[in-house]
Amino acid sequence: MITRISTFCLLAGTMLMCPLSSMAQPSVVASIKPLQMIAAAVMDGVAQPAVLIPSNQSPHHYVLRPSDVALVSSADVLLWVGEPMETYLASLFSDVEDATTVLEAASLPEIWLQAPGGEQLQEEEARYDSHLWLNSANAMLIAEHLAVELVRRDPANSAAYQSNLAAFQSLVVATQAQIATRLASMRAMEFAVFHDGIRYFERQFGLQNQFVVAPDHESQPGIRHLMEIQALIEQNSPACLLEDINTSMATVNTVLRDLPVKRVPIDPLGDAIVADKQGYARLLTSLADAFDTCMQAP
Repeated sequence: MITRISTFCLLAGTMLMCPLSSMAQPSVVASIKPLQMIAAAVMDGVAQPAVLIPSNQSPHHYVLRPSDVALVSSADVLLWVGEPMETYLASLFSDVEDATTVLEAASLPEIWLQAPGGEQLQEEEARYDSHLWLNSANAMLIAEHLAVELVRRDPANSAAYQSNLAAFQSLVVATQAQIATRLASMRAMEFAVFHDGIRYFERQFGLQNQFVVAPDHESQPGIRHLMEIQALIEQNSPACLLEDINTSMATVNTVLRDLPVKRVPIDPLGDAIVADKQGYARLLTSLADAFDTCMQAP
C-alpha cells in the first residue's frame, strides 16, 4: 500500500509538469461497470464517470449504438479492459482524437494477467482471462494509473484525486482482508461455475471450482458437452452451481434437468450495484456472499 501511494505521488509530480490538454474536469468513459466503479472512487466529489456498456448487457456481445460512438468521441479519458473482451472497441478507440487518453487495463505495467486456465500468463501466450478487475491488486493499479492521468489533466483537483485514491486503496485492502477471513474455511469446498468468469477471485482467495459448464463465453455448449457435465454433476455432487446473472437460463435448465443442484447467482459485472466510491468493494463482497450462500444447507 505505502509503495503504491508513494509511487503515485512521484508519478503525479512528474505529470504535473507535462502539457495539459484542458483545465476543465476531465470526462471519463469506462467500457464496463466494474471499471466505472473504480473510476467513480478516484473521481468522487469531482465528477461522475460514464459507462459505455449498460447493465444487463454482455460485454462479449454488445452492439454499439450511434450514441455510444458519440460518447467515446467526446471523452477525455477512455478506460477499457482490452481487445480479447471488447474486440468491437479496438477500431473505435484507435480512431479517437490525439487529445484523448486511452487506458487499456490489460496493458498497464505490473497488471496481473492469468491464462484462461488460471495460471499466470506466460510471455508466449497471446490470450488471457479478461476478467482482470476481479483481482483487487489489479483494481488498485488501474485506479492509480487513472489518478495520475486525472491529475495531469486537472491539477486544480489534484488533492481530491490523491485523497480518493488513498481512500479507495484502504477500502479495497480492508475488504480483501475481510473476504479472506470469511472464505478461509471454504477452500476445500466443491462447487461448479457456469461460466469461467471469476477465476481471478477464486485464485486470490484460494478457491477452486470443480468444473465449468460453458468455458467459452462466445458460444453455448453442445449436446455432447452438456451430457458430460450432467455426468460430472451426478458423480461429484457439487455444493452448488454458481451461475452468472446474464447466463441463459434455458441452457442451465437443460444441463440440470432434475438434478438436485443448488443454484446460486453471481454478478461479476456488478449490474445491481451502484457505481460510486464503494461500488467496487461491494462487488467483491457480493461474490463472497455468493460463496456463503453456496455453503449454507438447502
